[in-house]
Amino acid sequence: MSTSTWGDKIELPALSFTGGRRLNGGSQGHAKFNIKDPNTAEVLTKAALMPWERMLVAQWEGEAVYAGFITNVREVNGVITVRHKDLWALWEHRHVLTVRGDGDQSAPPITWTNKTLATHANLVVNRGMTGSPAARYDLPLIMNADVVGPYTQTWYGYKFTKVIDALNELMNTDGGPDVDFDPQWDNSTETFRWVMRSGALTQGEWEWDATAPETEVRDLDLETDAEDLTNRMIGTGEGSERSLLVRNNDSFTGSGPALERVEAYDEPDGTKLQARVNADLAASDGYTQQISFKIPATGEVPIKDLLPGGTINLQSTGLLFLDQGWHKWRLIGFTFDKNWTTMQMQQIGG
Repeated sequence: MSTSTWGDKIELPALSFTGGRRLNGGSQGHAKFNIKDPNTAEVLTKAALMPWERMLVAQWEGEAVYAGFITNVREVNGVITVRHKDLWALWEHRHVLTVRGDGDQSAPPITWTNKTLATHANLVVNRGMTGSPAARYDLPLIMNADVVGPYTQTWYGYKFTKVIDALNELMNTDGGPDVDFDPQWDNSTETFRWVMRSGALTQGEWEWDATAPETEVRDLDLETDAEDLTNRMIGTGEGSERSLLVRNNDSFTGSGPALERVEAYDEPDGTKLQARVNADLAASDGYTQQISFKIPATGEVPIKDLLPGGTINLQSTGLLFLDQGWHKWRLIGFTFDKNWTTMQMQQIGG
């Protein structure tokens, strides 16, 4: 698919294709093509695989489930391997700026007042799509209307903040939003688009019984991780030496030793710095549990129905660090190939 028209679809016969989708972050994958196959060689031209000028879209039952910008093409013995990355990779190359060059260092800062944090996420993405030439900056991306809230955010031109960094700052603030970009076909125009989801993303609920004799669940994998456990969080902001801005918080649950972490934030506001510290502590003040399993691509729940942020009800047994029975997990992402969908989940409720 062309990234200038967001149409011009070409069906490419792939030997293999992998991709994924992840809440609050990017996914990537690869595709392989046999150029020695005449049917493949007929459509697999150089123009069809131009990095950043073309995008590979995986679909299921006619619905888009993944879209990745081509970033690398390798040819070995008649097999072409294409690496691709989803929309999050583009935010590494866009900035929250007004001038986009010399002059932005002295331009008035961008300030948005009285918005929710989810709206602030929408606004930084919109700023990343605003530039000249407009056709090279604009994207077919739909987002919700602004929502009034208690938060004010300022972005300084001289910091040349990347959109990805601005999103991470907002998502990692106490009460910050989840963000996801839903790939879709616009059936009315036969073109591609994304829908930006930001806020408390909890839509979707699915159920699997891993103990059932005919279960679809394969390779159930539970990881209990305390590598990053922190019970005293110290954050530093702007300033130097004795004028350095510092905020902290702690949560000494359990009976383990004190585990400190000092994190530097590029933040001049004490209230916002405290919110960042609080959010980081909340995310790391106990061990985390993640579980994953595979289901067939042709199983009862098709990949097109999965939404990051939704709830998975899973019954399991025989795990040392998980009681037998039903547990609720949050779907934080999934990967796929032609045969399997692998889901990654985090526990709900600690």
